[in-house]
Amino acid sequence: MASKRKTLCVDQKVALIRAIEKGEKKSDVGKRFGFSPSTVATIWKNKDKILQAEIERSSCKRIRKPKFEDLDQAMLTWFHKQCSNNVLISGPVLKTKAEHFAQQFGIIDFKASEGWLGKFKQRHNITYGKISRKVLNVDLNVTNSWIINVWPKLNEKYTPDDIFNAGETGIFYRLTPDKTLKFKGEKCMEGKLSKERITVFVAANMSGTEKRKIMVIGKSKNPRCFKNIKRLPVTYKANKSAWMTSILFEEEIRKWDAELKGRKILLIVDNCPAHPNLSNLMNIEMTFFPANTPSIVQPMDLGVIKSLKGHYKKKILMEIIESDGNASINMLDAVNFLSKAWEEVTAETIRHSFRHAGLRSNLANAEEEIEQFEKEDDNISLSEWIIQSNTPHTFTPEDLQNYVEIDENLVTTILLTDEEILNAVTKGEEEQKEDEEEEQPDEVVIPSIQQALDAAKLLEKYLLFHEDDPKLSQNMGQIHRKIQKKYWQNKQVQTKKTFLNKLIV
Repeated sequence: MASKRKTLCVDQKVALIRAIEKGEKKSDVGKRFGFSPSTVATIWKNKDKILQAEIERSSCKRIRKPKFEDLDQAMLTWFHKQCSNNVLISGPVLKTKAEHFAQQFGIIDFKASEGWLGKFKQRHNITYGKISRKVLNVDLNVTNSWIINVWPKLNEKYTPDDIFNAGETGIFYRLTPDKTLKFKGEKCMEGKLSKERITVFVAANMSGTEKRKIMVIGKSKNPRCFKNIKRLPVTYKANKSAWMTSILFEEEIRKWDAELKGRKILLIVDNCPAHPNLSNLMNIEMTFFPANTPSIVQPMDLGVIKSLKGHYKKKILMEIIESDGNASINMLDAVNFLSKAWEEVTAETIRHSFRHAGLRSNLANAEEEIEQFEKEDDNISLSEWIIQSNTPHTFTPEDLQNYVEIDENLVTTILLTDEEILNAVTKGEEEQKEDEEEEQPDEVVIPSIQQALDAAKLLEKYLLFHEDDPKLSQNMGQIHRKIQKKYWQNKQVQTKKTFLNKLIV
């Protein structure tokens, strides 16, 4: 009598695919799961369809919020920390750690059961598998080996438009040149200086044709200067240290993955604790540079970030000079300046940085491109820019040099201790309010519709006398009409209110 055909669920198929992806032999996986070689071959052949079905199914499931959200967040942070250190984590270890954190939170009626473990894994899409331990110390031989042996195989699958690099940098966002000396050499871990810093996450493609909207990480979750803002020019996130974390990184990458809608890209990032190796990405293939090599092979660190900071600091200086030294930079100013500075980082700068990293092949016009890059405004120092601008200022060359260098080596990611994890997820409202007050001492004056209309009229008239670019005048005309339309809409609302009030009286 023929044996009954075995029906496999999606979970079993996905588990088999994941095991093979992690390096297990198909024959060994088949024996462990009890599947025939032909069944394994069929599942592997249809892996893309099966994984897509799993994602669609998972998105339809209603995943309940955890009963103890602080505990859940602390456990997820701790789990990512261990994964970043290549520590093997088992179910019993997770349950033991959860009960430890529960005691720290003062949760009495918590039991890390198998049911809790299953729901925790489901909520955060956690699966177990082999984790290879990476060598921590990498020399130039390792870097060269990666460029020669690993990179060509990745590079051949994508065009320059679809190869991206991403990285973080720290910036003292409201520090002025005349205040850098007293901060020189101070560690940015706590105290006044720590409240001056933010972390900026940038990403761009190899061809320089596409720059992702930058992400800014501050200390205050809801800066007062953001009140009533309808749209920020950046993605803004916050945590107690203003650092990139594995949670923020995962949120950003998964959001990006969903936005691609079928377009396939390669994303290269440095191997650091805040960059977990994410599974189940549909459109992004993630790969990592060898450990401890970002300054050698990462394009963002080889010119792009320097250019971004240069443009940003020029805008700070322009603000100071234009206001006769009375400028006060808040977080809203910072994100606006950063967004504009990012726009001004040129495609030539990005392409040059990829070539300098050894990731972009030499093209026929390479010499012309490098010559053009060297002429770019990106490479003009702040001192040269101030001299060329011929504007009065009180900054010494030493001030400007310190201003350029002071945030070059800021820490942007860190491994958290258990105590820091607990503190991060239990930050009280009073502490949050204190941060907002300290970081944003200046109230933002919101321009009225009348002020906006007057400014639009003035700018349109200015362009008539001083500019002959028709496109610029056309854009200004569109802005004027939009503000004017808003003005009359408000006028009609006010007229109706006045009429109704008269009727009531």
